[in-house]
Amino acid sequence: MKKKILLFGALVGVLLLSSCSGGNKKQTVSSESPEELDNASKVINYYHTSLIVLKHIANAKDINAVLGYMEQTGKVPEVAPIAPPEISARDTAELMDPGDYFNAEIRQNLKQNYAGLFQTRTQFYANFNKFLSYKKANETAKAGALLDENYRLSVALSEYKQVIFDILSPLTEQAEKEILADKPLKEQIMAMRKMSNTVQSIMNIYSRKHTMDGPRIDLKMAELRKEWEAAKKLPAVTGYDEEIKNYQSFLSTVESFMKDMQKARDKGKYSAEDYDAMSNAYEYGLSVI
Repeated sequence: MKKKILLFGALVGVLLLSSCSGGNKKQTVSSESPEELDNASKVINYYHTSLIVLKHIANAKDINAVLGYMEQTGKVPEVAPIAPPEISARDTAELMDPGDYFNAEIRQNLKQNYAGLFQTRTQFYANFNKFLSYKKANETAKAGALLDENYRLSVALSEYKQVIFDILSPLTEQAEKEILADKPLKEQIMAMRKMSNTVQSIMNIYSRKHTMDGPRIDLKMAELRKEWEAAKKLPAVTGYDEEIKNYQSFLSTVESFMKDMQKARDKGKYSAEDYDAMSNAYEYGLSVI
């Protein structure tokens, strides 16, 4: 599974580079104005900064590790307090104050959701550190209450991530359409982007170890299958044989992901082994998109 999902970002990158550079193939001129292209590039950059920050400060694997420690009963190994993950001041400033390449409503929504995300993750780690002191003092009831609170906060973190992702995904898709306007492999690249976005949403939902939101996963899986079916119908582009071959490999990768995710879903509960196999590979793929 890991090798399959590693191809997600790599193949998108290969097709994007090939389509935009064109090599010795005929070049086309974008119909977008310089200002529109500049704004589109800024939207895409904001989106990629978000991906990096969301992966770092609200990493589901780290959140689940904290919850896993808190769930243990009896005598457990002592661990040191954990500080919330830090992000650069530059990234914080950009995410909390998006530019006018977004409209006023979108900017406000992004500010509110990022503020909520940052506050929630700070409280989550503060609760964990307080939990450690309660465990040391054998105050079991208080420790248990903090576990319940952190369950709630972990879901809130996941929701903030998904809301931000849902806000940015269609805007980024539109921005990429402008950047890729008139490029020969535009339709293939956009299809790959859309499927990658849906895979990310599925992993966000599946990551909640203590509460399996089956209906939402099933809905997203149906969406991914619909996107995959549409992508299979796109015609080959003459003169791009190698890129189309990579595109077909990507479609096979998506098909394998759907099969593996369905197996994990059929178990009806979160599996750390399944999550690690899928998320580690997919997160690596995101880093090369």
